[in-house]
Amino acid sequence: MRESGYNNQSLLNIDPQPLLVVLSGPSGAGKDAVLARLKQLDLRLEYIVTVTTRPRRRNEQDNVHYCFVSAERFQQMQAAGDLLEYA
Repeated sequence: MRESGYNNQSLLNIDPQPLLVVLSGPSGAGKDAVLARLKQLDLRLEYIVTVTTRPRRRNEQDNVHYCFVSAERFQQMQAAGDLLEYA
């Protein structure tokens, strides 16, 4: 296999412009595992807290793990264009 001349770390540092990455997938796909690994890598990344209508689990904190909202509030946010993506 041919050497490419760069590594993954250099790819993250070549452009000073912001890069938006949306980690999306169905429940159980491994999004939290990917997010946890990204945080372990200590990269210069910013993370947002996503919105969900599902009930909060015992170990979760509002506005830390997710922003827990009612289905009605979610629809209002959707109609107002407050959500980048939704399903």
